[in-house]
Amino acid sequence: MLVSSAGKRSGGSGPDDSDAGWKGINIEQAHQWITGEEIGRENRRLIEAGVPDDAPEFQELISRIRVRDDYLYERYGKRYLDTHRGQWIAIALDGQVIIRHTAGEVTWAASEAFGEGYYSKRKLADFPGHELFS
Repeated sequence: MLVSSAGKRSGGSGPDDSDAGWKGINIEQAHQWITGEEIGRENRRLIEAGVPDDAPEFQELISRIRVRDDYLYERYGKRYLDTHRGQWIAIALDGQVIIRHTAGEVTWAASEAFGEGYYSKRKLADFPGHELFS
C-alpha cells in the first residue's frame, strides 16, 4: 500500500477557505530534516575518526534522526494505527507512506521508492518499534 500524504491544502490556509478575500498565510514551517545522504556521510565520518558509538557526536546524530522520525510518525503515520495495527509503516520526508506486513518488506519497498535513509520506519503498535538509519 502506497499512500500519498493526506491533509495538504492548496490555496488559503484559514479554517474556511471560502472566506471572501481571505488569503491566509501558511504557518506550518518547512522542516530541513536530515537526509539519507547526510546520515551516511556523518556516520562514515564518525566511524573513520574512531568515535565510539556512545560518544556525544553519535548520540547527536541519533537524536536528529529520532526527532525527524517522531515528527513524521505523529504528522503522517499515527492515523494508520487503528486500520493497520501490527503492520510496518515507512514514511518519506514528504509524507508519503508505505505499509507492509513485515519490517523487511517495508524496508525493501521504501528503499526502492524513497531512497535509503530518506524515510522513517516503525511498527504500527501502541509501543512502536523504531528503526534508525533507514
